[in-house]
Amino acid sequence: MRDDSYLKRLMADLDLWVREGLIDETTAKALSARAREQSPSPSSSPILASLAGLVIGLGVITIIAANWSALNGVVRLGLAGLLISAAMLSAGYLRDRALYLASNITAAIAVLLAGGGVIVIGQLYHASSTGSAFLSLWTLIGLLITLVLRAPLAGAGAALLALLWSLFHFGEAGELTRLPEPIWVIPVLAGLGGLGWKWRSLGLLNIIFLTVIVWVSWNVVELFLDEFKGEDDIRVAYALAALWAVFALVAELIARSTTVFALRSFAGWSAWTAMAALLAGLATERVLNSDYMMVIAALSLAIFSGLTAYGAAPGRRWLRGAGVFGFIGAAIIIFTYSTNLVTAGFTLIVFGGALAALLIVTNRMLVKAREQAS
Repeated sequence: MRDDSYLKRLMADLDLWVREGLIDETTAKALSARAREQSPSPSSSPILASLAGLVIGLGVITIIAANWSALNGVVRLGLAGLLISAAMLSAGYLRDRALYLASNITAAIAVLLAGGGVIVIGQLYHASSTGSAFLSLWTLIGLLITLVLRAPLAGAGAALLALLWSLFHFGEAGELTRLPEPIWVIPVLAGLGGLGWKWRSLGLLNIIFLTVIVWVSWNVVELFLDEFKGEDDIRVAYALAALWAVFALVAELIARSTTVFALRSFAGWSAWTAMAALLAGLATERVLNSDYMMVIAALSLAIFSGLTAYGAAPGRRWLRGAGVFGFIGAAIIIFTYSTNLVTAGFTLIVFGGALAALLIVTNRMLVKAREQAS
């Protein structure tokens, strides 16, 4: 349950309990104050904070870039150091005064400016490096700023840099031969994940989940599925779909019996990844005109239907979204595979009716579950 929804429900319950004489008004006020104190402010949206930090940081960089050619090396270095120091000191100052949202934005700006500082130092000493090396250093600086300032938004920026680091490394390395790479991204993501879990920052953890999925998928393909990457072979897509389906299933089974923070979000990310890989395999099969395509597509429709129904329960909207999107995608692929327009038309009618019926049933299940919970 979201924190704001929990607070609204708690406030209503406290009023009801006071009217029924179960607790006195003093106790109700104490419980209300305690709940508000423990819950983060709903205004601290990571999306809005990210946009604000990005816009301000880019604005500062744009102004500096307009006058960059007129500055010598020493002035450039001093300016970069001054801006980074000012951002970090301001973030610490704001945090000490409990202005957490402003501190979070300022810390994110510090991470953004750190990349410019690295570039300036490289220019002064005529150092050259690959994009992967540059991003690795920037990521480590972002991790350090996150630890010093205890800022989830700065951690989210560092996680995005880790994702870019991995993508640039994959593009520059070409292929892997021995160990998962880039190997040093593992402790960085582990550290950021620990901080995100400790701070209960779902936005930070979502970015980490995305990075982990990209990192694991690439390494699995390069280290174990390289022989299947021929132009006419789609086993890689199905293997990745199976891999992430297992991750989603295990995470969901654990989430059903425990209350580990953000575990169901990881299950949702894994389900969406498995769905995308399965649709990619189906689309490739359609292009290759495989004899087994219709059978695989029919099985995928059953899987997506079950996922949609299971995701009707509260707290499973990620799973339900993956099921609905996958069902529609598989139906479109089957439609485009059909060479007879009459068959294709009936196919659309059947699949559309089945999806409509499924959504009606799951919506009723969701309403019933919410009524039972209330």
